[in-house]
Amino acid sequence: MNNTEISDVLKAINGELLLGSPESRITGISTDSRSIKEGELFFALEGENYDGHKFVDQAVSKGVAGAVISSNKDIVYSLLYGLEKCILIEVVDTLKALGDLAKFYRKSLRTNFIAVTGSNGKTTTKDMIYHVLRNFNNVTRSRKSFNNFIGVPLTIFDTDSTQDFCVVEMGTNAPGEIRRLSEIIFSDFTVLTNISCTHLECLGSIEGVANEKAELIENMTEDGILITNADDDWCNRIANRFDGKVISFGFNKSADIRASNVKRNDTGFDFTINDSFTVKLSVLGKHNIYNAMAAIAICNAVGIGMENICDKFIDFRLPPMRMEKQVYGDIVVINDGYNSNPSSMSAALEEFSQLNTPGRKILVCGDMLEMGNYAESVHREIGAKVAKSGIDALWTVGSLSGFVAEEAIANGMPEERIRSCATSEEVSSFVVSQLKKDDTVLIKGSRGMKLENVVRQIESRFSRKNENNSVLLSLV
Repeated sequence: MNNTEISDVLKAINGELLLGSPESRITGISTDSRSIKEGELFFALEGENYDGHKFVDQAVSKGVAGAVISSNKDIVYSLLYGLEKCILIEVVDTLKALGDLAKFYRKSLRTNFIAVTGSNGKTTTKDMIYHVLRNFNNVTRSRKSFNNFIGVPLTIFDTDSTQDFCVVEMGTNAPGEIRRLSEIIFSDFTVLTNISCTHLECLGSIEGVANEKAELIENMTEDGILITNADDDWCNRIANRFDGKVISFGFNKSADIRASNVKRNDTGFDFTINDSFTVKLSVLGKHNIYNAMAAIAICNAVGIGMENICDKFIDFRLPPMRMEKQVYGDIVVINDGYNSNPSSMSAALEEFSQLNTPGRKILVCGDMLEMGNYAESVHREIGAKVAKSGIDALWTVGSLSGFVAEEAIANGMPEERIRSCATSEEVSSFVVSQLKKDDTVLIKGSRGMKLENVVRQIESRFSRKNENNSVLLSLV
């Protein structure tokens, strides 16, 4: 967002100009005083553990054009002192104002917006779409997992009309979030990866998850296209409610983009699309075939020939902490610790069970958070699967993962192969003290469990080798 007049900002966010001229212009938007640039407009956001109003002075010292603040009069009066040369705009809610300005700016762009949402695979699918599309068009995307009320507007502000497509990730953990984000994005294409038991603490049930995701179809462009998972019953129900064009993907014979003839290899998978085109996917996790199919569906929908799409995945690499293979000395780590829910945990465990490794297979299992009343039952279900997976050791961290350990024992896994820890620090110390040559470790848990600490401890204890000279992981 560049060279925008303050008068337009005021209209978009229904703000009151306390200082400065409405004819002034800004060069961009920022919500972080640490990285703000001269000429930008700083939004002082508030949250449970932070208050951006405390950093307005710091932002001003770095040359910002001005700041957007909340209508807390005590804060306003303290800010007015010494800021005579700065633009100061007051609004009721700075977070809402940020979204309103992004919505205003998005409508001025000629860029086609692709929204990606679902319970699992959002970031990977977003990155796959970007990876393929950039071969043919000028494309931008959400940074990292910028998928909330702050990240989505910032992605839009980073976009300009020279870009043909913007791929935006949309997440939610509470009712109403998808509706609001879809209002801001106003997508031309929407990808629905899958629906599973996530964020049940706020969304209540898998039906609640589906209803929340379904709100994405309410604010698409008039000729918008929905890309959805043909193998997911909840996705199909949502698709049936959509009046526009639907393109499906999956293994189902009725899918528009259909995968078959899947073959594992040393680095990932080979599979066929629509019985005609071969895809070589060099990443772990069979579930990533779904993500690739979603990317193929989008790229084909925007007019790229299938023969030009399917050969573009061979050099794709997963985002950090998503089935990320790391080699430290003679220890192999599969870092899948970015987040976790019953569906993604089951998929990771299934993939892990298929690995043919020279040493032990060890699962470091952290709590799956935000499961609400289902927390104990879903962890026990995972424990039963662990016992049947053929892994050699289970090391858990967190109170909920204690249920995984209990159920694994109840289903026949020897108790001496299991260790339960309370914190990531405790399990980190235990892991590095117990690892042996040729061990392969899968690390999986919700982001709040801080399982990256385990990886850091392993890295600091064992020297890292070039992957080309390391232990070879093969797939059966």
